[in-house]
Amino acid sequence: MAQRARTLQLTNGRIYRSAWDETPADSIVVSDGKVVWSGAEQEAPVSDETIDLDGAAVIPGLTDAHIHLFAIAYARLQVPVTPREVTSIPDVLELLVARSEKIAADKWVYAAGLDENGLAELRLPTRAEIDAAVPQHPVMIRRFCGHVAVVNSAALRALGITETIADPEGGTFGRAADGRLDGSAVESAAEWVFRAAPPLDRSELIAALRATIADSARLGLVAAVEAAVGFTIGFDAEFSIWNYMRARGDVLPMRLGFMNQLDPSEAAAKGLKPYRDANWQSMTLKYFADGIVGARTSAVSEDFADMPSRGMFMRDEAELQRVICDAHADGWQVAVHCTGDRAINCIIEAYEKAQAAQPRSETRHRIEHYFVPPKGGLERMKALGALVVTQPSFLTRMRRSIVSAFGPRADIFYPGRSVIDAGVAYIASSDAPTGSWSPWDGIGDAVNRGSDSGAPIGQGEAVSVREAIHSYTAGGAVAMKQEGWRGTLATGMAADLIVLDRDPFAADARAVKQTQVLLTMVRGEVVHDVLPRRKPWRSAMRSQ
Repeated sequence: MAQRARTLQLTNGRIYRSAWDETPADSIVVSDGKVVWSGAEQEAPVSDETIDLDGAAVIPGLTDAHIHLFAIAYARLQVPVTPREVTSIPDVLELLVARSEKIAADKWVYAAGLDENGLAELRLPTRAEIDAAVPQHPVMIRRFCGHVAVVNSAALRALGITETIADPEGGTFGRAADGRLDGSAVESAAEWVFRAAPPLDRSELIAALRATIADSARLGLVAAVEAAVGFTIGFDAEFSIWNYMRARGDVLPMRLGFMNQLDPSEAAAKGLKPYRDANWQSMTLKYFADGIVGARTSAVSEDFADMPSRGMFMRDEAELQRVICDAHADGWQVAVHCTGDRAINCIIEAYEKAQAAQPRSETRHRIEHYFVPPKGGLERMKALGALVVTQPSFLTRMRRSIVSAFGPRADIFYPGRSVIDAGVAYIASSDAPTGSWSPWDGIGDAVNRGSDSGAPIGQGEAVSVREAIHSYTAGGAVAMKQEGWRGTLATGMAADLIVLDRDPFAADARAVKQTQVLLTMVRGEVVHDVLPRRKPWRSAMRSQ
C-alpha cells in the first residue's frame, strides 16, 4: 500500500501566490513537492505539520536566469580584491604580497573581483607595479566582469607570452607607451589567459561550488541558469565538474539550467543535445557578440562619449550569424551576450534568419544585457518571441562606467519600462559576480535605477516592485521554459517558495534591497531556515 505524502502548512502569514496577488492568503499547504491548497487558516485542511509565520510574507521562489555560479565559487579560492577590500593599487599589491608569502615560489597568486572604478587611481595595476611587489610568483588578477585579466612578467613567461605576440580575433593584449606589454588582456585574449593558467584544486573547487549554491538558496534563489559553461576556465574543465556533481546523485537545493559556451558543431562532437528535466537542464548554447561597456568594447553605432571608438565584435558577424542559425536548426535555445546596438541588431537579424529558414515555436532565444537598444529592436524581439535578460544591479555597480561611456545618452539605455511596454519578456537577473549576487539588489535597482548611489540613470525606464519581482519569479521560469509548473504558488504548482522578513510590496525600493530570506523551500523541502520560532511547530494527525 502506497504511503500517503505528508502535508505541511505555513500559516499566519501573507501568502502572495504571484507578484500580482493583491489579496494574499494567510495559509498555504504543500505536499509531495506541490502546492495543494491556499486560503484562510480557518478553512485549511488538517496538515501533518504546521509552521507559524508570525505575519511574515511568502512569495514564489526567485530564479536568477543569468549567473556565473562557477565563477563565484572560483573567486572564493582566490585573493579578494573587490571594492569591499581595496581602495587603491597599493592595497591590491599588499594583498598579493601577503598571499605570495604563504605559498611556494612556483605557485601562482590568483586574485579576483578587481574593479578599477573603486580604486583611487581609477585604473588597473600594471605589469611593472605587480613585478615590483611580487617578482617571483606568477600573478593573475581577474577583473570582476571576467572580460579582463592583468598579469605580471612571471605569468607572461609561464604562459609563453612574448612581446611579439599578436592580438587574437576579438581581443587585445594591452601595451604601454613604449610598445611593451603592460600586463592587461581584454576579451578573447583574457579568455585565453584564464584557460591557459594552471587550474585550482578540483576538490576545493567542488566544495566552493556547493557552498555557492547553498548561499544562493539563502538569498531566496530556487533556480538558476549557469550563464556560460566554459567562461571561467574552459568548457571541458567546468563541464566535468558539473557532471561529477550530477553523477553523484546529490539533490542540490536549487533547480539548475546551463548555457554551454560551444558552437553547435562542438556540441554535436561532444554528444550533447538539448536536455531538460525538473532539476537539471542543458538546452542553451551561449555566444558573445561583443564586449563590455567598462572596457569600451561594446559594439555601438556612435562613438563612446569619452573616446573615439565604437567597440568590437568577438567574431566575424556573418560567421556568428551562421553559427546561431545552425544552433537553432539543431533545436537549441540560443543566448547571446550583446551590449551595443550594433551587436544587438546583428543578433536579432540572426534570429530572424534562423526562424525564416526553419520555423520553430517557443524558441525563446535570448539577448543578454540589451544595454544600448537599437531603434525598432524591441518590436522585432516581440515578433520573434525572444527574451531580454537584463541585470539591473549594473546601474549601481557600473555607474561610473555607464555615465562616462555614454553621458546624457545613458538615460535611454539598459531599458526596463520600454521592454515591458513593447510586450517583450523582461527577465531580470544578476550576472554575478559582475552584478550583485543578491536578487534584492537587482529588484531595488530595477525600481530606483541606481538612485541610492547617485542620480537615477534613465528614470523613465524604471519598473514597479511587482514587475521586478514578477521578472525574478514567473519571468525566470519563462526563461527556463518551466512556467507551466513553477513560478507561482497556484494550486498544483511546485512548492518552491520563500519567507521574507518584510512585505516587499509594501516597502520602498531602498528597503527592498535590505530584504532577508527567513526560509527557502524547494520541491516542498526546506533548504534554508532561520525563521524565528516564536511559536512552536504544531503537529496534527489527519483524520482518516
